Amino acid sequence: MNLPPPPANAAAFVDVQHGWVGGAAGLLGTTDGRIFRVESRAPVVSISAFDRARAWALTGDGFVLGTSDGTHWRRLGAPHLIQLQFVDPRVGYGLTRDGVLVRSRDAGVTWRESRDPALVQSECFSTRRDGWVARGGSVWTTHDAGGHWTAAALRARSGTQELPQLACHGGDVWVVFTEGAAAGTVGYHVFRSLHGGPWRAVLASSFQSRLPSVSNYIGPSSVLGAGRAVFSGSCDPCGPFGTLTVARTSDGGASFQRRASLRGYQPRALAFVDAESGWLVTGGHAGSATAPRLGILWRTRDGGRHWRAVLRSPLLRS
Repeated sequence: MNLPPPPANAAAFVDVQHGWVGGAAGLLGTTDGRIFRVESRAPVVSISAFDRARAWALTGDGFVLGTSDGTHWRRLGAPHLIQLQFVDPRVGYGLTRDGVLVRSRDAGVTWRESRDPALVQSECFSTRRDGWVARGGSVWTTHDAGGHWTAAALRARSGTQELPQLACHGGDVWVVFTEGAAAGTVGYHVFRSLHGGPWRAVLASSFQSRLPSVSNYIGPSSVLGAGRAVFSGSCDPCGPFGTLTVARTSDGGASFQRRASLRGYQPRALAFVDAESGWLVTGGHAGSATAPRLGILWRTRDGGRHWRAVLRSPLLRS
């Protein structure tokens, strides 16, 4: 199985003051939510933060970095992962480039294959025992650390390959299925399951009219648990430089608040710590010649209605 490369940027925050952002040229951290310091020059594509002191980052070449004081990072190993997240200070799960689910029980120092339904394309665990993996249009659930799996076929097989991306928090799990793009729009469907309940379709691309859409393209999301989630999207043909839209729900997708927040920017990473406070990584403005060489970190305090740029850095370029 040949999985697509991980995203070009990453963001993880544990509260409004403590968090990390990463890009093609480095990893930056903050302890006050305002000033960001360079903590690593490695290209970072994923970050998992457990608390203010303990966090892990995945580099573009598959190495895992770890910190136990929130500032100093060390290389832990090279399991060639494209996804990772830690559920407590010692246990973490990840996915290799070949689609193999792996687990670490020693804070990321060593990784071993975990039992799963053959090769998969996405994974997410919220506790040591509760997790989900996805392949094609199906999602498998485990509540015993991979000992047993229950399958749910959410998207019927068709001529188009479904690419799933899972996100989970507590008992909530959301999955985004994306397809091919045409006429400035990508095909996508979003399903969710709350606290072990049934799966429900809640979002879809504008090709259809039954479900609400985020935008023409769907971007990164942030799942908060208790039915709360935030999605980002973009529309290149909208306006002179395109629009960036944020859609959030607090009732498990029964309703969404949608707002076109920024113009001329593309979403690359998204991290909310509560329903109002969040962080967004974008590239430079589409109308600027420096856009490919720059990454921008934005902050919102009103659920994505308004954003303020707090960091502009070439380290965050994609």
